[in-house]
Amino acid sequence: MSEHEGTPRSLRISFEFEVPRGLKGVNIPGASVQKALDTMADRIIGLSESLFPWAGKVAVRKQWVYHWTDCEETIQLPANDKNTPK
Repeated sequence: MSEHEGTPRSLRISFEFEVPRGLKGVNIPGASVQKALDTMADRIIGLSESLFPWAGKVAVRKQWVYHWTDCEETIQLPANDKNTPK
């Protein structure tokens, strides 16, 4: 038996969308940012069962880098034969 067997593992994927410096006349409402974050999270979670069936849960971190929004949510994914210990 390997000394690392049973060690929790995580796959972390990050995206960073940058608003260019000096872009004039652009005010991005917080509600628009939140809607975008929620939509992206929902779509990734929807794909997770088929693309990464070994996952038992996913941590969703939403951050707008003015530090107005910085929260993390852990969502329990449905049990299946690939993510449940036998």
